[in-house]
Amino acid sequence: MRYVPYHKLGQTPNLIVDGKANDATVLTLSHWPDSGTPSIYKDDLSAQIVFRYLERDQTQHQTSCTVVSTNHFDEDALVCLYSLINPQAAAEERQTLIDIASAGDFGIFTDRDSARIAFVLSAWTNPDRSPLNSSVFARPYPEITAILYEELLMRLPKIIQKIDNLRRYWSEEDNFLTCTEEAIEAGKITLTEYPELDLLVVRMEENAFAPFDRERCASWISSVLHPMAIHNRTQRMRILVMCGRRYEFYYRYETWVDYVSRPLMKRIDLTALSKLLSKLENGRCRWQFNGIDDIIARLQLADGAETQIKGDDFLEALKAALSETGVGA
Repeated sequence: MRYVPYHKLGQTPNLIVDGKANDATVLTLSHWPDSGTPSIYKDDLSAQIVFRYLERDQTQHQTSCTVVSTNHFDEDALVCLYSLINPQAAAEERQTLIDIASAGDFGIFTDRDSARIAFVLSAWTNPDRSPLNSSVFARPYPEITAILYEELLMRLPKIIQKIDNLRRYWSEEDNFLTCTEEAIEAGKITLTEYPELDLLVVRMEENAFAPFDRERCASWISSVLHPMAIHNRTQRMRILVMCGRRYEFYYRYETWVDYVSRPLMKRIDLTALSKLLSKLENGRCRWQFNGIDDIIARLQLADGAETQIKGDDFLEALKAALSETGVGA
C-alpha cells in the first residue's frame, strides 16, 4: 500500500482509514459514525480496526486497491496509515501503536511514553512548535495534512524509539499532566461519579497549579487541567469540570464514534438547558451548547464569562437534563 493525499485521490480506487470515503473508495476502515466499515473489522479505535483487517483477509482488496488515504491528520489516522503501509513492522509494535492512537483520540494510555509520543505528534501540527517551516501552515488544510503525513509516516518508528531524545517537544505538556495527577492525589481536584448518568464531576481548586498555555488548548478545560489525567481514571463519558465560577461540560469523543466494546448512553441535546441557564444568569452572560453532532459536544459559557449560578444548582439542572434514558446504537 502507498499513501496518496486525500485531495489528490480523484477516481483512483482507494482504501480510506479513520475518515470519510469518496466515490472511488473500495473499503473504509474507520470508527467514524456511518463509515460503512464491515462489521467483522469494527472496534473502538480506527487503529484497532486496521489491525483486525490485517489479521484477516487483507489481500482481498489488493488487486483493485493499492492506495490508502484519510481526510484529516491525527494520531489514530497516522497509526492506521503506517500500519497498512508497513504491516510487518506494525505487527511488532501493535500494542504501542494502539496505545498512541488511544492517547491521541481518547486521552487514555497505558504507557506514559505513548502519551509523550502523542504530544510530539501534536507539536508537529502547531505552527509555533512544529519542526516544519511556519510557512507550511499558511497553506490550505489538505496540503498541510499531506505534508504532515509525508514527514511523519517515515519518522514514526524513530519517534517511538527515540522519544527520550525529543523531550523539548513533550516535556511541557507532560509536566502539566503530572501536575494534574499530583493535584488529584493531593485532593486539590476531586472526582465524583454518577454511574447512573455516566457522569463524572471534577471539582478543582482555583489556582491549584499554573495553567497551560491557553493558545494551544482546544478548550478552557484543557488549560486548567490535563484531560488525560481525568480520562485515565474513569470510564464515565460525560464530564463536568467546575473551578471557581467557571463550569464546563462535555461528551467525550468516544460518544461520537462508532464505539463497540460496550454500550454507551446516547448524547442528550442540551440546547434547552443552555437557554434555561442563560435565563438564570439574568443577562450577565450566555450559555451555549454546540450540538450533539460535534465531535466534542460542549456546554459552556460564551466568551469565557463567569457564572452567577451556584455549583450545586448547576449540577442538579445538568443531572435533570441528562436523566433522559437511552443507549446509543
